[in-house]
Amino acid sequence: MVSADLLIDRPELLKERLRQAPDSPGVYVMRDLKTRVIYVGKAHSLRSRLRSYFQAGGPTDPRMTGMVNRVFDFDVLTCSTDQEALLLECTLIKRYRPKYNIRLRDDKNYLYMKLPRKGDFPRVYTVRKVTDDGARYFGPFTNAGALRTTMKTLRRIFPYRTCSDDIFKRGRVCLDYHIKRCSGPCEGLIGSEEYHGNLEQIGVFMEGRSEELARAIRRDMQEASDKLEFERAARLRDRGIALDQVAQRQRVLSQAARDQDVVALARDGGGAVVVVLTVRRGQVVGSESFELEGAGEMEEAEVINGFVGQFYGDATTYPKEILVPADIADAGTLGDWLSQRRGSRVRVMVPQRGRGRQLLEMARRNGEEALRQATIKKDYDSERTEKILADLQDALGMDRLPRRIECYDISNLMGTDPVGSMVVFEDGRPKNAHYRRFHIKGVAGANDFAMLQEMLRRRFRRLGGRPDGAGGKDSDASFESLPDLVIIDGGRGQLNAAREVMEELGVHQIATFGLAKRKEELIPTGSSHSLLLPLDSTALFLLQRVRDEAHRFAISFHRRTRARQRLASPLDAVPGLGPKRKRALIKRFRSLAGIRDATLAELSETVPATVAEAIKEQV
Repeated sequence: MVSADLLIDRPELLKERLRQAPDSPGVYVMRDLKTRVIYVGKAHSLRSRLRSYFQAGGPTDPRMTGMVNRVFDFDVLTCSTDQEALLLECTLIKRYRPKYNIRLRDDKNYLYMKLPRKGDFPRVYTVRKVTDDGARYFGPFTNAGALRTTMKTLRRIFPYRTCSDDIFKRGRVCLDYHIKRCSGPCEGLIGSEEYHGNLEQIGVFMEGRSEELARAIRRDMQEASDKLEFERAARLRDRGIALDQVAQRQRVLSQAARDQDVVALARDGGGAVVVVLTVRRGQVVGSESFELEGAGEMEEAEVINGFVGQFYGDATTYPKEILVPADIADAGTLGDWLSQRRGSRVRVMVPQRGRGRQLLEMARRNGEEALRQATIKKDYDSERTEKILADLQDALGMDRLPRRIECYDISNLMGTDPVGSMVVFEDGRPKNAHYRRFHIKGVAGANDFAMLQEMLRRRFRRLGGRPDGAGGKDSDASFESLPDLVIIDGGRGQLNAAREVMEELGVHQIATFGLAKRKEELIPTGSSHSLLLPLDSTALFLLQRVRDEAHRFAISFHRRTRARQRLASPLDAVPGLGPKRKRALIKRFRSLAGIRDATLAELSETVPATVAEAIKEQV
């Protein structure tokens, strides 16, 4: 239990702010001594909720007690409604990923299927972010393989194009058309109206309305047959047969045509998985498993409550009913919020018996199986990884396992557009969230050594969240950890340049090696002899993978930087001329030369007179 005098050691300012907290709906953000966000919550009354944390009878479970003990400061963001607070809370949890909140693991990697609506023949593809561009999105999907298999199946039933716009503009059909995976819009073999009709049918299928879609296909087939359009009727017949085969794999659970999401929690030791069964028209049309972080020993209702807000914040479709295993605190607010998004009532329910309870049990069993398989894989990978790291430790003569490995590389073209990359592997696996790119700013000419030193200074000055030079920056998780092993892509010269900076910044104790690609030789610090690991060594394979990943990351960043430089225009330097106005100028005058040749009066018809004058002076 948190005692009433818990605030004795808190700054007086914090206690005063607690007394003056607004009595309105909103979101509060708890920060620790290093200003890191450790918890985000919402409340109908911010004043009451915040006071409840720091008074007698406050949080009693160890997790929240630990959170309160770490709070040094907090922010409040007021909202006009509870629904706004719910949405803002979800957004901030995803942005900061606080330690004491329920978090979806790897939520940035979830996939969506995108059905564009603009253009004559838009292509269908997968994305990782939903934008407000008029397209239809379906997801999120945690299993990328399953989504791509579904899309491959849909291409057999409703052929659509997947080629890039450049290939499409060539106006020639490719192999996809000949194997009946595309309808040939590039050669005009299908009209825009019919093509968009196919995309609408894909949308109907993805919504789980396969029976409705099958009836429409049979109706169109009969209509084509009556008009003696036998080839079209045959295509529709084949389409209907294929659709029936797919629909038969969807399990019919009830004769009632209900649209439901079934949300259940499964736990095993420290692991937690939430399964969402998607039921449309009484059929299970999808099942997704979401691994959670931060669940700890929290009650089931609290875990589900933390999950549903984040999940439906990114959802693209909403059912009439959401079945959950226990009463959740935000059921009413969530229902109202989703009702607004859906345009009709959405209910959050706890079924006690019957089909609803059976669905929850099915979802829970699916979650338990997902946890079991994940545990098997994790145990196998952990055992294998420990051996590889132990072999690497022995080969390099280190006093501890190299659990965190950082590798650095530089990429430039004769000194132009120089960039650097930092990649991180933890326990033998890439930790993509900790990868970082660097624009090299303070080195003139092709001096790779100086570029490497600039990058390492900027990295190690921020060790433990320290600000990078003047001005200070928020802490960055990638820079807060001390690596066990640093690999420099290059030979002895690069290694010596790196060690000079590390000595300067007091991180000389970190084991550091150069990895020269020509002979795959490891160059240790302070030794004239190189290490040559056996070419079939798993330890060498790990180091090569780390080095190659750093090289790939640097090269790709450098290419994008160069591409942006090539696309740079004299128009970029004109004050008051943003992207929208530049597009308008290009649309009217067709090219930069056309803009130069235009009179001041002509330019003033498209942009403000002051901007037109600046164009005539600078372009």
